[in-house]
This record gives sequence, C-alpha cells and structure tokens, in this order.
Amino acid sequence: MRKHEMEIEIAAPASEVWRAVSTAEGIASWFCPISAVTPGAGGSVTIGWGEGMEATSRIEIWEPDKHLRVVSDRPEPAPPGVIDYLIEGRGGTTVMRLVHSGFGAGADFDSEYEGTGAGWPLFLAMMKHSTERGIDSCRNVTIMRMLSDTPAAAWEKLLAQAGDEIRGGEERIRTKGGNRCLEFPGGAMLGLFCDACGGAAIVTIMWLLYGVTAEEAERVRERWTAVLNRAFGQPATA
Repeated sequence: MRKHEMEIEIAAPASEVWRAVSTAEGIASWFCPISAVTPGAGGSVTIGWGEGMEATSRIEIWEPDKHLRVVSDRPEPAPPGVIDYLIEGRGGTTVMRLVHSGFGAGADFDSEYEGTGAGWPLFLAMMKHSTERGIDSCRNVTIMRMLSDTPAAAWEKLLAQAGDEIRGGEERIRTKGGNRCLEFPGGAMLGLFCDACGGAAIVTIMWLLYGVTAEEAERVRERWTAVLNRAFGQPATA
C-alpha cells in the first residue's frame, strides 16, 4: 500500500512536540480548530472544522514523548487509515517523523493520497511554527468554503481577492498543488489550501495567531470571510 513519510526538526523539547499531536490544545494550534482527545491506548482523537465536518479516530499506540498512532477505520474491504507520529529528542531539538499509511493501490484512493500528500508538508510547517512559538499562545482562525469551481479556478479567484491581505507575508512553503503558508511580521502564520472534492473544490484559510485576544481573532475571521465573499459570493447558507 502507498504511504507518506515525512520528517521535520523542531526547536522544542520532545514533550512539547508530543503535546502538539496528543492534546486538544496542541492539535488546535496547527491542524484544525475543533479537537478533543481521550488519552491513552484505546482512547480517541476527534478533529473537526465545523458542524458535520468532524471525524474520530482510535488511538492504537500511546507512548508519551515517543510514539502516537491513530487509526481511522473505513468500511471493509478498504484498509484503515493509519497515522504514526514518531518523536525523537536530539539535544535541544526534536525530530518528528510522520508516516501516513493505509492508501490502497486502486484509483479510488488516488484523490485522498494526492490531497494528503499536498497537505501534510504545510501542516508540519505549521506544527513546527506553533510548537516553537508556544502552543498556549496560539489562536486558530479557520474558514472553509465548499465551491463548485475547479481547484485551478478557485485558486485564481482567491488570489485575485487576497493579494492585498497576503502582501508582506514571507512564503515558507508551497506544494505542487499550490497550497502555501506564509509568515507575517509578529509571527502570525497563514495557510492557504485548495483541495479537490469530486469535480469541485474546498478552500480553507487557516490563521495561526499568537498573543491576540478573542476579539482580535474574530476581526481576522470577519476580514477573511469578506475576502471569500468577494471571491466566491455569499455562501448558500448565509
């Protein structure tokens, strides 16, 4: 079966990297705005982006500061999805190796395999950034929009409207599909994602903000909701 294997070095102790992947506040600081963890082998990890967009995986391996394995069961005969976080402290830094497996060889897994392959490099960059800056000081502002556009068309519309908002940010990483993250003065990080969903697209804006109030974070949400509205119109549920 196909799998992704990636490694990142983080200037933080292994205990903080473990906290980033194994606690609700840690996961929310780099991956998704909604999270819950029942710790220990046999426990669970729930992640979510909004109502109806939540998923729960079971914890198969729980070795604090060393190894976390979460498993997402699929209807048979599809194999389960498996994510391993392997953590190794090396002096003053920590190396975390991600192994995401469980992708079948058939074409019905192509979209999931390609999408996760394009997303993980950004998520790991955001994990590194948040863990190094401080998980507890991070506020995650995420906005998603499901669109009828193709990913290429969605990117074009988004960047046309977001140009002024992202000017001044330093690009840290860009994947083959166009997903990118940028760091701004003061340390805020912005992730821009556009993923295929059938014949359409899902656009995700994720801001990691540090040392800001809830009111300041809400103003960022409002500003970027306006960007999406200019690019794609008001959402049907608005």
